[in-house]
Amino acid sequence: MAPLLSIALALIQNVADLGRVFVAPSHEPPAITFYFQNRHEETSLALLDEHDAVKPDALKELSHFVRCWRTQREKPMHPRLVEIVAALSRHFGDARIEVVSGYRARPYGAPHSKHFLGRAMDIHLNGIPAKVAARWVWANFRKVGVGFYPKQDFMHVDVRDQDVRWVDTSRHGESAHARYFGRPVGEELPEGAPKLAYDTAAAAAQPAPTAVAMAELPWRN
Repeated sequence: MAPLLSIALALIQNVADLGRVFVAPSHEPPAITFYFQNRHEETSLALLDEHDAVKPDALKELSHFVRCWRTQREKPMHPRLVEIVAALSRHFGDARIEVVSGYRARPYGAPHSKHFLGRAMDIHLNGIPAKVAARWVWANFRKVGVGFYPKQDFMHVDVRDQDVRWVDTSRHGESAHARYFGRPVGEELPEGAPKLAYDTAAAAAQPAPTAVAMAELPWRN
């Protein structure tokens, strides 16, 4: 190779190296694509910030997108639920989330449905069996409700105080045929389970326990 050409190539390589040094990489998670089956609409949202917490503006957009398709009413979706759905998409290669049902306005749902509260979504991941997605959420998170609907090929996920999962073999339009299961005592999270920014912030906000004054103890004279 001619010396002049060698020098030119070296300069180009140096410029590229400098670019990598001075241009900071973006740590913002990629956008997630949502497709709402009942309205045949699609949107892509960068839901999370660099700390994997839900961005308020994105949460507002998502809440509007998953509004009740029957009434067009909407309610803010719970940030913890959104973080779980985002983690699910990320785990499966940023898979598109196909929304069957997001927020539901009364009376369209079971009497105590988490959909009424913006705490539940019925979804399917593009290219991923619903059973696989439901199993992953159940294994990696706590304080969740996870339902699998094999004959309709979607999963339900919600946030709640106590864990519960179920399998519902009903077809579309049929009454529920669900079997419910609790979580085995002592079942631990797998190593590497996603940590939710919502949970971290909630734990940090808990007040530190205060010492009880000795004079207030009942056995003191």
